[in-house]
Parts: sequence; structure tokens; C-alpha cells
Amino acid sequence: MAAERMTGYHTDLVTSGHQSVDSGEVIYFDLSISNLIGLPWALLKILNYIYKIRPDIVIAHNSKSSLIPLFAAWLGRVPVRVYFNHGVPYVGYHGFLRVLLRLLERLNALWATHVLTVSKEMLGLLLNAGVSREPKIIHHGSACGIDLQVFSSDVYSHSNWRNTHGLKADDLLVVYVGRPERRKGFEIVLRLWADYIHERHIKLVICGADADDVLRYLNSVPQNVLPFGFVQNVPEILASSDLLLLPSFHEGLPYACMEAQASGAVVVANNIVGLSCVVEDGITGFLVPGNEISKYLEIIRRIDLDRSSIEDIRLSAKKRVSKYSRENFMPHYIAYLRGLH
Repeated sequence: MAAERMTGYHTDLVTSGHQSVDSGEVIYFDLSISNLIGLPWALLKILNYIYKIRPDIVIAHNSKSSLIPLFAAWLGRVPVRVYFNHGVPYVGYHGFLRVLLRLLERLNALWATHVLTVSKEMLGLLLNAGVSREPKIIHHGSACGIDLQVFSSDVYSHSNWRNTHGLKADDLLVVYVGRPERRKGFEIVLRLWADYIHERHIKLVICGADADDVLRYLNSVPQNVLPFGFVQNVPEILASSDLLLLPSFHEGLPYACMEAQASGAVVVANNIVGLSCVVEDGITGFLVPGNEISKYLEIIRRIDLDRSSIEDIRLSAKKRVSKYSRENFMPHYIAYLRGLH
């Protein structure tokens, strides 16, 4: 939005239940169970907003957050409607939910005039779902690039974050960044520490979930698990960590992964579609087939015994992720917008 405004666009942000300093309006249009009853009212509110603003372009992001805004924009005769897909969730489900989520992708594309996505893998999955418009990728992919001036181990090279939290220099810090959901692999991470990793110096740092979230899955919080809840200093934590665990069941182009790589934390992730753009096994990180617990344990304990073994991987990952820099991405994004009108 900052880049759009600097280029001369008048840009408003409408969010679904998450207040933002830039938000023009908050309307609960996300396709979640808690919102289902109010979706007709959300549709009317978005239509009213569209009639008031009269936008030339509507860009809707994410699978579950795009259907109602795009349908409203179609009803309101907005000339350009962009579905910006950040990931294809149907690959992480089976049965009826998988069918329903594939249908959702087709409906999002149906009400859109243009479809964007974040990687070649997601492009293939959208086509496999039967979307009616061929998706495009801007530059190398991603939603808005990564700010390498924020996520960089060089920025926090003198950080005392470990000392502040009583952590030793020789502790192996493994970080999880994300929501406390099963589909994000949160339970797998907790089980690793609850059932197998009892060494005091191998710490699990959790960003995005607190102790109560941990206690939904475990009877108690292990002593070597540090749940910080919502944090605003993720870049500093990543730069102070050794590894990032990413055991998700589906991803688009995961920012947690790219931010960790830029910050110097080596990624250990589930081997799923969507990660191969940024994680090459043994080169820019580690990929674990089928989220195998034994493989996670092997990698973590091997690195604990020889920290120097990941230095080349750390450097290769930082070099690889630099192609996704926001500085390089934004001119291509603005050029795409200009081509829409």
C-alpha cells in the first residue's frame, strides 16, 4: 500500500476482523465458521462500501478471504477484480473439505478478472483445481517481497536478546513462528519436545502462541519450551536462533521461511509443495519427508553436535532468498498494476 500511494494511487484497506492503522473499514467477510451467519450482512456492507468509494480496482487476498469481496465487486461492476492467491489450502486436506476448497478456488477465479499467485508451484495447483483464468506470478513470486533491511542477521549482530531471556550462547535455539494450529504443524513441534527432546540446552522458542495454547495439546509446558505468545520483535528472535521448524501441511510461499533464511536461522521443514522455491534439501535448508518425527530428531541432534555444519547452508540460504527482496519486487508490482488500466 505504501508503494501504491507513493506511485499516486488512492488506496484503501478493508480487513476481515483485524483492525489496522491503514484500515478504511473492518468487515467480517472471512469464510470462517464464526462468520457464517453474518456473511450476507458482510456482503451488503462491502457492496455499500464499493458504491461509496467507486474503486477502479479491487484486490482480494487469500482463498477464504476473497470470495465475498470479489462477488461484491462483481455485483458492483468494478472493472478490474484481482484474486491474489497466497497459497492453495486444498492440498492439506482430504475428502469433502478438499473438494470444497478446490471449488472455492474456482469460484474466486470466476468472480475475478485477473488471478495472481506467489509461486510456480501454486500456479500449477490452481490450474489443477480448474480455475478459469490462468494465474500470473509477479517477478520471482511472493505477495510483496521481503524487507531485507528488517530481516537480516547483520542488523541484530550485537543483539543481547539471548541474555535478556536468560539463554546461554551455547544453547541450541529452535524457533516456531505461526498460529497454534494442527495444519501448521504446531502439535508435531510440541510432541517433539514433550516426548523426545528433553535436553535442557535445546530450547524451543514459540512465537505466535502462549502457554495456554501449549496446554491445549500438552498436560504441562516442558522446561525447555518457551512460549512467547504474540511478539513484535520476530526479526531479532530469528537472528538470535539457530533453526526454524516449519512442519506445515500446506504452504504457499511461506514468509516465515524466507524471513528465517534472511535472518540466518536454518529452516527444517516438511517436504511439501510450495517450499521447493526457497528450500533445497541440504543446500538452503532441510526437507523432512512426510513430517517424520525421527528425521526431525536426527537433524536437530546432528546440528546440536556440530553447529559449524550448517554455516554453508546458512550462507547459501541468505543468498538465495535475496532474490525475493521487496526493493526488487515492488517496481514489478507497480508495473503490473499500471498494466491493468
